[in-house]
Amino acid sequence: MTRFSRTTPPALLASLGLLAATATLAADAKPSFESLDKNGDGKISLTEASNDDALFVAFKSLDSNKDGELTREEFAKYK
Repeated sequence: MTRFSRTTPPALLASLGLLAATATLAADAKPSFESLDKNGDGKISLTEASNDDALFVAFKSLDSNKDGELTREEFAKYK
């Protein structure tokens, strides 16, 4: 008997549920300004924002001065 055959169906389902919950939390986590500012210029360009789908979609509404870049202050409004 292998160690996998001793896992009961309820225990297996509980493990899968925990994995799914962890993946959901990770997907909902907002990336940091620093992680998106790839070139370190203190701004997030549309190209840099494309690394986060939700930020890419929200970019135009967050860019309050319409200069094509997000400052830390503009990014702070991102939820």
